[in-house]
Amino acid sequence: MGFHNARVRSGLENGKGTTQLFMPCRRGHPITYNNSSCCPVSGFSFGMQSTKSCSDQISIPRLCALLSLDPAASPAIRMSVFLETLPVALAPSCIGKDFVSLNYGNPVCILYYLTHSLGDTSMKIKNCVANISTLTELKRISSPYVIDYRGLTEEEIKDALVKTGPQYYYDENVRKAIDSVVYHADRNVRIIGPYFLREVLLQKDGLICSRKETDEDIIKWEQAIVDRSNEDLLQKSDERSQELEMMQFVVTTAWDKDDDLSVDEKNLIEKIRERLKVTQTELQIIEAKLGKFPKQSNTLHTHQEIEDVRRLLQQNGLLFAVRDDAVDYDVIPEEIAVAIRKVMNLEIRNYGYSELLKYKAVKSKSYIKDSLTKVGIKTEKYASLDTLNQTAIEQLSPRTLLGGISPRDGLQMADLSKWCGELDLNVSGTKTDLIERVIEFYDALHERDEEPGDERAVYYNYFVELACRARDVLRSQQLIEKDIEMERRFEDVTNYIFEKFLGHKPLKLVGTNHADGALSYKDKIILWDNKSKESMVNLKDHIKQFDSYIRDSDKPVAGFVVFGPEFTPESSLLAMQYQVENGTMISMITALELKELAEKWSSKNEGSAFPLGYLLQSGRFNPQLVAAL
Repeated sequence: MGFHNARVRSGLENGKGTTQLFMPCRRGHPITYNNSSCCPVSGFSFGMQSTKSCSDQISIPRLCALLSLDPAASPAIRMSVFLETLPVALAPSCIGKDFVSLNYGNPVCILYYLTHSLGDTSMKIKNCVANISTLTELKRISSPYVIDYRGLTEEEIKDALVKTGPQYYYDENVRKAIDSVVYHADRNVRIIGPYFLREVLLQKDGLICSRKETDEDIIKWEQAIVDRSNEDLLQKSDERSQELEMMQFVVTTAWDKDDDLSVDEKNLIEKIRERLKVTQTELQIIEAKLGKFPKQSNTLHTHQEIEDVRRLLQQNGLLFAVRDDAVDYDVIPEEIAVAIRKVMNLEIRNYGYSELLKYKAVKSKSYIKDSLTKVGIKTEKYASLDTLNQTAIEQLSPRTLLGGISPRDGLQMADLSKWCGELDLNVSGTKTDLIERVIEFYDALHERDEEPGDERAVYYNYFVELACRARDVLRSQQLIEKDIEMERRFEDVTNYIFEKFLGHKPLKLVGTNHADGALSYKDKIILWDNKSKESMVNLKDHIKQFDSYIRDSDKPVAGFVVFGPEFTPESSLLAMQYQVENGTMISMITALELKELAEKWSSKNEGSAFPLGYLLQSGRFNPQLVAAL
């Protein structure tokens, strides 16, 4: 097993100050933990709270162990330590380190405990340059500021790149580079570029992300916008309907003549959006409702289109590329990130802001609504706390949230001082000082995955039994108490399969008279219905019901899918007849077929969305048509 640098960073556990320590491990070396181990560093003692085996230095789960540290000098303060992997070449250098040898089974792992620079896990320009992926990318990244880079050797380019580093994070240079992306003639660049920087990399711990994950994040974001547009933002009757309707009128007018928006039109729309206090997300949902986001017919961007923008960002000196253990990463050097955040007005990362909003002093609908109202942002009368929090994250400066719009507004000094004390921060200074400390603390938090167990996973194992209403089996396993639960669980697991296995989040449907589920499909939707029966499903018994769902849909229906245990032979003929007469395909898929399809797709294409067009087969579904995927 190789020994490599661990990293330590700040975190939060139950409102107390914490430290996170991250340690790489190698494939094939599972780590087991003793109940207690002694640590000679500064009188710290390790107490184990959970166990996990590690299988790979890159793909291992984010939190592979949780320990607690009790400093001998301050036994009342409890800090948490999270063991995680880090690409070997990207591990930050250790300045002032103690060595802690703990026997975690076989072999012994050496933990490098950093004694200062806690939380500094991002890479500086010098570190990035040493690990740039290829010579081609090295030249591309050096092109903005390295003179005559084409005539230099690889080592000479690297030396020159480090020397010209300050040019890359000079505020005016960064502003010009970002403007060239935001106001680029190619709309693909205008959409992907800012999100790539602000909502992906600047939100990542260490400002680094594998290229595969970057692409997936961008595609998932685009799909989420399309999904929300199909849930119909403008049908809500709320305080902001007038502003949203005005925004939709402006966007519709701008798209009237051409199939694209010019830079000037985009700039004008932005000015109106800011004046109406409409969020970027709301504007994108409006564009998606018109079939214009992210591209025509709500088509998602391809990996190649994202790659083209990636190269442009590198050419502008905003993005670097590094490689470790054959994995390519997107990374923004720390110095450049500071300048980008200033230009893009990013005061706090989204995760940190969401954690800040959980603190008792600001965790109330009335406080957040009042803060939003003071800056002219209207909210729904009965908006949920989650909705208000999201609006605050998108539109309200955390400094305004905490400090208000005047010296006597916002939280009182006593509240801020108490908050700082609970975070083990300095409690002295002015109100502005206290607010800055709170924001800096939450901005430095590293994101933790804390998804609770999904109960649908248990019912997934009995998906076929739910479809055929095998009540004896389901009751023997204590999965149901009443027969009506079988239908509901059948629907729940179908949603689960699309979301977890096939990469599509079902839409939220309003009201009661609608199909059991819906999925976004380009600029249309796909509807589905579950039929849990002890016998074969006969389409004739349900065709009128399905026809009403199709006709009542506000969005064009690309196809209708029926899930059941089995289907009568005559159902296929009726489905074909319906398509000829009405133009909409009805596809019938058994629960077993859907489950097998989901498992095969997920095993071969983890993280990728299943191409939904393959489900649209008039009559009975033919698994052979998707066998090659």
